[in-house]
Amino acid sequence: MQKPIVFMVIMGCIMAVGMAMSFYGSQIIIQDLVSEQAEVIPGNSLEITVELDSSVSETGVYVVQTMNFKEDSISAKIFDPIGTQIISKSIESDSFEDRFEISSKGKYQLVIENFGTEETIIVGVLGHMPDKSKLSIGISGFYLLIVGMIGMGGVGIYAFKKRQKK
Repeated sequence: MQKPIVFMVIMGCIMAVGMAMSFYGSQIIIQDLVSEQAEVIPGNSLEITVELDSSVSETGVYVVQTMNFKEDSISAKIFDPIGTQIISKSIESDSFEDRFEISSKGKYQLVIENFGTEETIIVGVLGHMPDKSKLSIGISGFYLLIVGMIGMGGVGIYAFKKRQKK
């Protein structure tokens, strides 16, 4: 076989491994997160309750996404297992992520309220913050994809220049 073909096969394999790692990484990252979507009318709220344990992770994460964002119309609150409000934030963009401390084991609640004048589609996510090893699998897969694509481009240029010389 010619050199460019061998290198293209190698780069294709690197890209395939990168895609598999990216897919697997994203699956293990979101497996512990609970997501809900709802159309929330003005004055109502979306509530998500999740069992969280500080022995699994001391940090929790919540995400709020809105489809038709308007300033000062959405707020998010986190309540701990005994019902104490530990976070209250006004959502300032269409996609918002923040972390909070998990102090004890129990049911934590995310309450997303619509103070606007229109019905809004809201997506809320609550769960443990994924640890660094889980995040690194997805990031490594992404880097392998990039290396594979750059390698494919380089092999293509090499093969093109080699043909022009003949």
